Amino acid sequence: MQRAIRQGQWYFKLAIFSLLLFTSIASAQEWVYTVVPGDNLWNFCEKYLHKVSYWKKVQQINNIKRPKRMQPGTQVRVPMEWIKHNAVHAEVLTTRGKTTLIKADGARVEAPAPGTRIALGDQLETGPESNVTVRFADKSLITLHADSTILFDHLSAYGETGMVDSRLHLLKGRGDTRITPASGPGSRFEIRTPSAISAVRGTEYRLSSSEQSNASTFEVLKGKVAVSGEQKTQLLPARFGTRVEVGKPPLPPRELLPPPTLDTLPEKIQQLNWPVTWQSLKGAERYRAEISQHADFLSPLWQQQISTARVPLPDLPDGDYFFRVRGIDEIDLEGINQTIRLTLDARPQPPVPLSPNNAGVFRGNLPNLSWSASADASAYRLQIAQDAEFNQLLIDQNNLSETGFATTALKQAGKYYWRLYSISESGEQGPVSDVRQWEVKLIPDKPEASIAATESGITTSWRAGIAGQTYQIQLATDTEFKELLNNESLKEPNWQLQPVTGQVRYFRVRYIEPDGYEGPWGATQRIDPTPDNSWIYTILTGVLGILLI
Repeated sequence: MQRAIRQGQWYFKLAIFSLLLFTSIASAQEWVYTVVPGDNLWNFCEKYLHKVSYWKKVQQINNIKRPKRMQPGTQVRVPMEWIKHNAVHAEVLTTRGKTTLIKADGARVEAPAPGTRIALGDQLETGPESNVTVRFADKSLITLHADSTILFDHLSAYGETGMVDSRLHLLKGRGDTRITPASGPGSRFEIRTPSAISAVRGTEYRLSSSEQSNASTFEVLKGKVAVSGEQKTQLLPARFGTRVEVGKPPLPPRELLPPPTLDTLPEKIQQLNWPVTWQSLKGAERYRAEISQHADFLSPLWQQQISTARVPLPDLPDGDYFFRVRGIDEIDLEGINQTIRLTLDARPQPPVPLSPNNAGVFRGNLPNLSWSASADASAYRLQIAQDAEFNQLLIDQNNLSETGFATTALKQAGKYYWRLYSISESGEQGPVSDVRQWEVKLIPDKPEASIAATESGITTSWRAGIAGQTYQIQLATDTEFKELLNNESLKEPNWQLQPVTGQVRYFRVRYIEPDGYEGPWGATQRIDPTPDNSWIYTILTGVLGILLI
C-alpha cells in the first residue's frame, strides 16, 4: 500500500514537473508565423493573440515597418505566452463492439456514435473484441483496442495556430497512435501509463499497459518517441521499442522483430476458416494477427494472438480485406507488421457431399447422391462428369431444391465424378464443393464349367476371366454345398480331382474380382462316382478257389 502511495506521489510530482517544465519552455519559446496576402498587424493580433493591443510589441520585436500591409512570406515571431489558449475537444471517429464513454460528471454514454465529443476529464472504455478510434483537434489519432481504458487528462489548443496540447492516461490495454507533426513549440502529445510517460511531436507508435505484469511497452513505427520512467528517459527511433516496469527505468531500446514472410494465398479464398500461414520468425514467442476493411486499420474487425505461424481466418462476409501479422518477442514487444490484401468469396457456402462414400464401387445397383443442406442456399447446382477436370460433363443441373439425386441413368461401367454449388436467393453461385467419385462395374458372368475324365483323374475347366480375376471352386456332397469337401481359390481356370466310388459329388465355380467382389456361382455340376467292380473280383476269386480244390 505504501509503495502504491509513493508511486502515486511520484507520478503526481512528475506530472506537475512536466507541466511546469513545458509551460516554462513554451513561455521561453516563440511561435513563428508566415505572413499570407491580406494580413495586417491588427487582424493578426485579433486572430491569434490574447489582446489586440499586443500589436505594438509584435511590431517592435519584428521591426515591422508597414503594419497595415505586411509583406507576404515574411515571418513574425511571437512569444508563446501571448498566444490565445483555449480548451478543445476530441471526438469518436470509429467504434466497434462494446464501447463506453464516461463523462467527467459521471454520465455514461454506451456505444458512442462517430462524432461524439470527448472533453477534458472524460474516460473511454472498450470491452472484449471491441475498439474505438479517437481524433484530436490537430487530426492526431489513437485507436484503443479491446479491454482498454484511457483518461483524457488535458485537451487544449493555442487558438487557431494549429498547436494542440493533448495529454492522456492509458490505465490499461493497448493503443495505436498516429500523431500529426508539431506545428510549433506549443504542440504536444503525451500518454502516461502506470509505469511511464511517452512524449512525441509527430510519429506513429504503439503502446500497452498490462495490469498482470505491471509493465508498459512502447513500439515506434515512424519518427521518434521519448519514454520516461524513474527519472530516466530513453529516446526510441523508428523500429525500436522498450519495456518499462513499475518502479524501474525503461529498458535500453531494442530493435523490433522484422515482418514475417507470409505464404502465398489464393487469388480468391473460397473456403471458410481458410488458414493463413507464414514462415516462423526467429525470436517470436507469439504472433498477433488482425483483419480490417481498410488499409489504415483504424477499426480492425478481428484480432487474435496465436503461438504458431498459422491462423484460420474468421467467418466474415465476402469482400476485400486487409490482413496483417507481426511477431511478439519474449518481453512482449510487438514487431513490424506484414500486411497483405485478400479477397473472401466463400458464400453461399457449398453443401458437403455425404454419400456415397468417396471412390465407392457399385455393381448391379446404382448410387443415390446426397449432400448436406447449406444455410446460405436456396437451390443447388449438381455436375457429374467422366473426368476429374469436369471437361466431359454428363449432367449439369441447376436449381435442384432437394439434397439428393438418383443416378439411375448412369449405368455404363466406368468412373464418375460429382461436385456441387450453392445458389443464393439472389441467384449468386458460391464456391464449389469437394469433388467426390464413384465407379460402376459390371457383375461378373457365371462361369460354365465342363468336366472331363482323363488318365490322371477328372479335370474341370471354364473360360478364363479378365486380368486380375481369380476363381473360387467348391466341392461338396450336397447340392446346397453345406458339406464341403473342398473350398479353394485358384489362379488358373481349371482344377483336377480324383475319382471316387460310392459317392456323388457336386462342383461349382465363380469369378472373384481384383477388389474382392464375388461374382455369382456358375451352374452346379454333378460328378458321379466311378463304377464299383469289386464283385467281379470276388466271384473270380471264388471260382479260382473251387478249381484249385
